[in-house]
Amino acid sequence: MNHYRVGTIEFTEDHGHLQTILKQAYANQQRPLCLCTAQGVELYIAFAYDRYWLKRMPNSGERHHPGCDSYEPPAELSGLGQVYGSAIKDNLETGITQLKFDFRLAPGKSRTPVAPVEGEEATKPTSIKASEAKLGLRGLLHYLWEQSGWQRWTPAADSRRNWHGLRKALLEACAGKVAKATALDRLVFIPETFSLDKKDEINARIAKDLAYPDNLNRFRVLIGELKEVKPARFGQKLIIKHLPEYPFYLNDQTYKRVLKQFDTEWLLWRGNESSRLMVIATFSIRLGGYPEIDQLSLMNVSAQWIPFETAEELALIDYLVAHGRSFSKCLRYNLARSKPLATAVLVDTDTPSAVYVGDTAAHEESTSALRDIIAESRTPSLIWDPLHQALCEV
Repeated sequence: MNHYRVGTIEFTEDHGHLQTILKQAYANQQRPLCLCTAQGVELYIAFAYDRYWLKRMPNSGERHHPGCDSYEPPAELSGLGQVYGSAIKDNLETGITQLKFDFRLAPGKSRTPVAPVEGEEATKPTSIKASEAKLGLRGLLHYLWEQSGWQRWTPAADSRRNWHGLRKALLEACAGKVAKATALDRLVFIPETFSLDKKDEINARIAKDLAYPDNLNRFRVLIGELKEVKPARFGQKLIIKHLPEYPFYLNDQTYKRVLKQFDTEWLLWRGNESSRLMVIATFSIRLGGYPEIDQLSLMNVSAQWIPFETAEELALIDYLVAHGRSFSKCLRYNLARSKPLATAVLVDTDTPSAVYVGDTAAHEESTSALRDIIAESRTPSLIWDPLHQALCEV
């Protein structure tokens, strides 16, 4: 458990007077120290939704001890560096994080520019503005996963890895985040753990949260685990675990696009029975009172809820878990699948080590790109050999 100090007071996150301590420090504009190292690492305090929160200072993750909850692998080892500062902006004064999305949050016309009428001369721009990175749906899911700490694994975490714990962690990760002046925790809908004994009261809360017409003219963001897909009268319906009586509908055209774009995710899910398939989607409540999906993305996770992209990555995760290793999974955010990326960072040693998955097909181009990434990295590296199921030194 992490230890902290503000002034002369030392405390942990389960301190009985934590909120009082943080409130006083916040009023005095004091910065607490995380005591994971001898020198301590400065944190800041945010106030959001009637609660004070300890937050890691921007770009300070590497300075924390590898075993600390606030440790973050170097930006070079994940896709966070590409979006931080543009799609993700922390305000240290207010403690609010502003997020920018590349998906719409309300029904409306497309923002695609209208093509010029035939015969008219198109007006050429006199300058070109650099594109600003924004979070897609999967990028948002990666960000919340990382903010919740569920990309990290330690052997001691096993007993706490269930849907109740994940939901709580994700909702806490939403606190203090804003998108287009709307609090993220008011946009995100994550089903609570279903219990047959409490079926009626759970369904009543769901019905209130998804009430028509409160959600008619805006999109909400669903995060849930997919159970199955069934044919509907028109299109298909997604059955989400813990939501047995609230299917989410997809029209046929959208469903075909999902199958085509996420064919790898479907195959990995079906081919690994212990794995899970996470859904993140924007949806609205239609006139009939049912939820219909607008945009959707999928993410494979292991039995321990650790994200993975390939069968080789899953084999590596299973190996590390079986051998009692502690590690942090590197997440891609908006980076293209073709770009080599470290799969995980081992954090159970004084010096963290990045682990890369080797190319079993030994494609020259991908092997060369991987060698270049490792050569440029400041972090010691290991290669996972999928064929022999072993970690190898570079």
